[in-house]
Amino acid sequence: MKLRVFFILGFILCCLPINTFAQDEVAPLAIEPIYPDNQQPETKGYFNLLVEPGETQAIELKVTNNLDTELTLTGSTANAYTHPTGGMLYGTDINSESSRLLDDAVLIADLIEIEENITIPPQSSVNVPIEITVPEEDGQTFLGAVVLTTEPTDTAMEETTEADSANVILNTETSYTVALQLNLPDETTPDFSLGEAGFINETGEVFIEMTNNAHLIQEEIIGTYDVSNQEGTELFKGEIPSFKMAPKSQIRYPVPWGNETLDDGTYNLTLSGTAGGEAFSASETFTIENKDIQEFEEKNLPNTNTSDNNGIPIWVWFVGAFVFGILMFVIGKKAK
Repeated sequence: MKLRVFFILGFILCCLPINTFAQDEVAPLAIEPIYPDNQQPETKGYFNLLVEPGETQAIELKVTNNLDTELTLTGSTANAYTHPTGGMLYGTDINSESSRLLDDAVLIADLIEIEENITIPPQSSVNVPIEITVPEEDGQTFLGAVVLTTEPTDTAMEETTEADSANVILNTETSYTVALQLNLPDETTPDFSLGEAGFINETGEVFIEMTNNAHLIQEEIIGTYDVSNQEGTELFKGEIPSFKMAPKSQIRYPVPWGNETLDDGTYNLTLSGTAGGEAFSASETFTIENKDIQEFEEKNLPNTNTSDNNGIPIWVWFVGAFVFGILMFVIGKKAK
């Protein structure tokens, strides 16, 4: 009887919820753009300016330190890329196969000046000046950003083991990005196109190249797709939600693999849709090789030979637990 009570109590304790409590933290910074007269009035939260080619534009950010200690910030600038699944991505050198700027893109980060080191007293605000040299290139829209980054702070976390405890120090920093959109008076003809298709073995996704080859934001890219095998049988299909692309940018737009099986072979990706109201369509063939599938499985499927820290395979623990349960059941019956 005592043995049964012991197991019941143990089961109840294992089922009790574990709650973690965290104190609400106040955001260390509040950042507010100070809009100049040439700001587009309907835009809030970032700079959207009407400018002339070659002119110099001065703007400011009001930065408030909400903490009781002094804050030191690092100011930097960034270019605008397109996120692989759509939307804007800001950085200085993000170029990769998934997202890149075209060779003739204007790297606007080089045309923006901001203080590199910014100190803000406790519970105070300062205005941070920014100077922009507007490109003299032909184009309708240019995108960039300024980035304010807090200096790294040491955060101590206690890691407890059976023998003793150890402190782990983490260096944490926070970045705040404010976009800059420069609108020039001349209109640019949109130039959106689709390229080759392929397979991404890191994620197990199909991709289609998309290119915005104009100095404007390509708005409202939306469409549908389907993937079929070499016999023409449709394997899966889906929709491309509306998104936009940064000027002079290219991405590999990923399409999740929607079939139950992933086999090597030749496939066809068909797309149709509109970009800014203009129709587009494409039908691209791509090949998945056996080595692609092996690389995907190695990176994404769980390792069945996983062991614990003592090098004992997991299956040994399951067998041991099962045998232990049977033993306890037999002992319990004899105890009656």
